[in-house]
Amino acid sequence: MKHTIVKQVALLTISSIGLYFSGLNLIAMSSVKSLLDGLNVMTFFTCFFPFLFLSLNLFLKMAKCFLKRAGLGMPHFKSTN
Repeated sequence: MKHTIVKQVALLTISSIGLYFSGLNLIAMSSVKSLLDGLNVMTFFTCFFPFLFLSLNLFLKMAKCFLKRAGLGMPHFKSTN
């Protein structure tokens, strides 16, 4: 469990760095004029979606952990047959 969280945090860090620098370049350009501008746009969206999904996943894991420690988690009911 801990090993996967470390991997997810590492991927989140890498994608946030790529998102930051490609976003700065996207803000500076007015339109896509060359192949490098197109690659910059592709880099932005390649980093955006993993960042979005990983941050959502880690936030939900963190919220679940806090709720579990606070005793507010969903109880597990046993079904009787």
